[in-house]
Amino acid sequence: MIEDIKNPSVSIIAGPCSINEDNFYELYQLASMEVRNASGDIQRAISGTRVVGLKSRTYYTPEATDLGVDYSHFLHNLSIYRQGGGIKDFIMMPGIEMAKRFATETGLLVATEIVSPLIQIPLYERLLSENEMLFWNPAVSQLGWQFIEMAQFLKNTRWKLGLKNPKWQGKQKYDTTSMTELSSMEKAWLGLSSYLSGFKERIVFIHRGVSIAESGMYRNMPLHESAKKMKKIIGAKIYFDPSHSFGTKLRDKIVDGTLDAMKMMFSEDEYLYDGILIEAGTSKTDSGQHITHNELQGLVNSLAKFRDITAPVEKATPRTAGFN
Repeated sequence: MIEDIKNPSVSIIAGPCSINEDNFYELYQLASMEVRNASGDIQRAISGTRVVGLKSRTYYTPEATDLGVDYSHFLHNLSIYRQGGGIKDFIMMPGIEMAKRFATETGLLVATEIVSPLIQIPLYERLLSENEMLFWNPAVSQLGWQFIEMAQFLKNTRWKLGLKNPKWQGKQKYDTTSMTELSSMEKAWLGLSSYLSGFKERIVFIHRGVSIAESGMYRNMPLHESAKKMKKIIGAKIYFDPSHSFGTKLRDKIVDGTLDAMKMMFSEDEYLYDGILIEAGTSKTDSGQHITHNELQGLVNSLAKFRDITAPVEKATPRTAGFN
């Protein structure tokens, strides 16, 4: 029975891979999405949205068009920093302005990837220090020192930090169910949390799968046993990122695969996953692995049949226009 489970609720954070003026209005569609919970009450379907203005990429080219709406502003601020300027001299980034506008009008949590903590986060602090936020690291970057920088901005906020696992797995021959024998990926993932001493309650591990020979059609094969280890050792919440696990080739399996993951048990009275970070709608980046809003609605409707959906009480501001 759901009342016997320690963590019956699940949080859903959804939205495009990256934000821009063309898809900003979609965030308000997500904010207006509703679901009927087990008690019969109708409530919001999601607890937060992805609002990513600066993207990390495996390969970088200066003229790239897939680095996000904040890219040119980031380079400008980086130049200011290099020349001896400070935070007060930085120009505001448009993606952060969008995040502030959306958070203010809807009351929803804003989630975003952080590529450069000392260039980006001070601007988020300038506009969103009073708002709920979740930052996460790019899977292509696993430097713990970045989290020391990011943790400095947790002290006066309610923000949380998401730790995405590395893209590699490491040695293949080891006991996947052992809580003491760890792969190199698991050691690196666990190691990131050591840089956040004093902020254990703010940590959210995010499992986005790994790239290994056995991945098959997965973009990154989910290793749910690894997620169990992180939860066992640290005791932190675990979110599942099905978009980067299933990818383009298995896009049509994302909804069913996510529902299966949300049924997985960590113990007899606790689910493995506490939340979902999923790409939905349209985007100029990684568009092939997005589910539609209709598919997301179907996902939350099915999910609500066996788990509670966590969402804030505030209602969204009706909106149909774009960001102008």
